[in-house]
Amino acid sequence: MTMGLLGKKLKQARLEQGLSLEQLNERTKIQKHHLEGIETGDYSAIPGSFYVRAFIKRYAQAVGMDGDALLREHENELPEDTLEAAPAKHLTRRPEKKKSNSGPVAESMPKVLVALFIVFILLVIWYFYLLSTSGNDVQQEEEGGDVEYEAAPEQQPEEQPEAAPEEAPVDEPEEQPEPEEPQAQLELESVSGETTTYTFAGPADKQLEFTANGESWLSVLNDGGAQLLSLARVFEAGETEAIDVSDETDIFMRVGDYPMLSIELNGEAVPYEQELKPQNIIIRFDDAQ
Repeated sequence: MTMGLLGKKLKQARLEQGLSLEQLNERTKIQKHHLEGIETGDYSAIPGSFYVRAFIKRYAQAVGMDGDALLREHENELPEDTLEAAPAKHLTRRPEKKKSNSGPVAESMPKVLVALFIVFILLVIWYFYLLSTSGNDVQQEEEGGDVEYEAAPEQQPEEQPEAAPEEAPVDEPEEQPEPEEPQAQLELESVSGETTTYTFAGPADKQLEFTANGESWLSVLNDGGAQLLSLARVFEAGETEAIDVSDETDIFMRVGDYPMLSIELNGEAVPYEQELKPQNIIIRFDDAQ
């Protein structure tokens, strides 16, 4: 591929400042083979048109040029933006309702009720039997009324000590139930092209956490297009980072080598629905509960 005018201008500015590609790599944190691709006009190794423009702009700033003006002047040399908008169709996963199962307990209830009724009838019969036998004992005592007996001496009532006045009960304050914490819920909204969209409903305080087990680049933008991480952040194995997104309404993430990078939102894993390198993930935040 022949070198474009944009790449020639950038390379000429670099040489005029006496910078090597290695020195420019240290200054911009852009990999050397990407810098070579920009100078030759070969953008095939750069993941997406978004990063092509971002790398060119950073290259231009590093050599003292106006990156925005350079991009406008050479718009025809840049690859077209292939980022797809998220579709309006919602594919929300909802939990299935559990079917009720009566089980053996419900089947045995009629038998239990019949047994209780029989026990109740037996108790009634036994009650009337006791009444009839106690009546006969009373009649026998009345028939033996000629028997003399001595009356028991009347007992003088003992003086009872005065009872101490009862203290009025102290009303103890009722314990107020602690307010329940809002439940956080991450739901899949749609999958289209290389973009997966989620919605998140939960507390107002939200934090994204990234953990790498291998090398992978990542970009995070808010709905206004502002970068929440350093541009085209490259994670190394064992590296972690967390960002506060409590004030954001939408988050856009573009992930390079997704198996090497795990994402969590408030401790809940954000799954990868697609096996694409690279791929996009959008999270829309509902109002905090």
